Amino acid sequence: MTSTVKTLWIEHYKINSLLVNSQGRLGLYGVLNLLQETAWIHAETLGFGMEDMEKKGLYWVLTRQTLKMKDWPSYGHKISIETWLKPPEGAFAGREFLIKNEAGEKIGACTTSWLALDRNTKGILHSNGLHNWNEICRKETTGMVAEKISVSGEYHNVAHYRVRNSDLDSNQHVNNTKYSQWILDSIPYELHKKLVLTDYSVNFLAETHLGDEVEIDRSQSFSSEFEEDIGVSSYRGLRFSDKKVLFTAKLAWRTLAAKSQS
Repeated sequence: MTSTVKTLWIEHYKINSLLVNSQGRLGLYGVLNLLQETAWIHAETLGFGMEDMEKKGLYWVLTRQTLKMKDWPSYGHKISIETWLKPPEGAFAGREFLIKNEAGEKIGACTTSWLALDRNTKGILHSNGLHNWNEICRKETTGMVAEKISVSGEYHNVAHYRVRNSDLDSNQHVNNTKYSQWILDSIPYELHKKLVLTDYSVNFLAETHLGDEVEIDRSQSFSSEFEEDIGVSSYRGLRFSDKKVLFTAKLAWRTLAAKSQS
């Protein structure tokens, strides 16, 4: 690879057996892991991947993410993921993604915001001192916003988890993709067979560590049959010991019958 900075990074993936869900398609947990992998690789090439940040006593944390999917590819299909950085806003660094099928058609898009933290103090660093952003950012945008999701409202408990070894990332925190898995596991299996996820948004509000007990609350119960083609459900995760809100999330669904109309 040449020394030229690649502001646009593209990774190609084949949907293998490790990425598909029970319906034989790439699912939310799988695509979030592919997005994370693509971002990780690009950050390494730009000089602020994990190893580079460790040398400076820093690390990145994902704060917000919004994903929209038009289609979920099946096992054996090939996709490409494009990613690039947006000019930062204050302390927040932004990263965009496009997901395309083999024909080059867009089937999904994602926007994310990140913070750089000091490993010792956990203090937030202003983005200006991290990099010369003019050299590595692009002006293009997905047009999406990583929305703020309210923590208030009426919720009821739907699941309870204890953080295990396999939930941790290399920073010894729960990997951001695991939260989506907890949410998906809290949804009755019969609904997974009837619904197709179209939108996923999440806000990460506090770090979660090994041994923490986390309760998953949902703001709305799913009905056995949707009266409309689209339904929305909101979630939050609370640490059981102190009831601190760790994350909030919002998912939008369509029924399988509505899929052909999209």
